[in-house]
Amino acid sequence: MIVKVGGSVADKLNTIANALKYCNKALIIPGGWIFADKVRELDEKFRLNPSNSHWMAIACMNIYGYFISEYGFDVIEPSSFEDIKIEGIKVLLPYNLLRRYDELPHSWEVTSDSIAIWIASKLGEKTVVKVTDVDGLYINGEFVKEIDASKVKGKTCIDEYTPKLLKRFGIDLFICSADNLKDYVVYNRLNGTIVRGR
Repeated sequence: MIVKVGGSVADKLNTIANALKYCNKALIIPGGWIFADKVRELDEKFRLNPSNSHWMAIACMNIYGYFISEYGFDVIEPSSFEDIKIEGIKVLLPYNLLRRYDELPHSWEVTSDSIAIWIASKLGEKTVVKVTDVDGLYINGEFVKEIDASKVKGKTCIDEYTPKLLKRFGIDLFICSADNLKDYVVYNRLNGTIVRGR
């Protein structure tokens, strides 16, 4: 299982850890949290080269990954996808992978959401779980239980590039809160939103 853990749930990492202990194996992809927010501020102030802000933000994912590991998880920092074995619960530090396989646009349209989908595609995973601070996806203020990725438009809790990658790779994204993660892991209850890429 691929689990994207956003910075918005940094105060819920204990809840997430308790849910994931019911998994035999999971790969946690960290968001950029407050560190990536600072990069955005710097970018707005100094108009950074898009590639520089891209790599700075990805480095922030590594930093947050180390913070997540404080909740009882080992980190892995692979240089190739062949090095990744999803065994137990691990936090993946993605910087080296992205440097080696530089396949995503250097743009703020691409955040850790897109990176999690891209990593899942490389590992042959067909579902990614995004744990965030809302119960699921809201479109124009309305909660959506299920939606095709091609119909996700405008500003939502996922980045702009994610729907494109979901369709390209045929991957589904399940979005849920930290409090509802255990329901998904233990009982396969979909208390959240499924964004269909398949």
